[in-house]
Amino acid sequence: ATPQEACKLIGNFVQADAKMIKFVDANAQKCGIPPQVGEQMKKGHANYTQLQQRVCSAAQQQQAGPAGPSLSEALGSATLPEAKPSKRGGSTFDTLNGNVLTR
Repeated sequence: ATPQEACKLIGNFVQADAKMIKFVDANAQKCGIPPQVGEQMKKGHANYTQLQQRVCSAAQQQQAGPAGPSLSEALGSATLPEAKPSKRGGSTFDTLNGNVLTR
């Protein structure tokens, strides 16, 4: 996902998590939920909120404009073409010397 999409998705998750915490706080006694569950959820929610802030700030920085030159551009060296992955295929009978059944 793009940083903008990730920001939106994490924001939705943080909102849903806050609703869940509110429910647990309101119904812990009635539903028999141990008190430490709510505390753990609140600690986790704080981490999720920090994650949301970092992802959304990265999305804003990306929207701000293009990044500066790459290292190879700054040094004036040529860029290399992207390496194409070699075709990997074969079967169960392939060995270091080739397929045993085709010999």
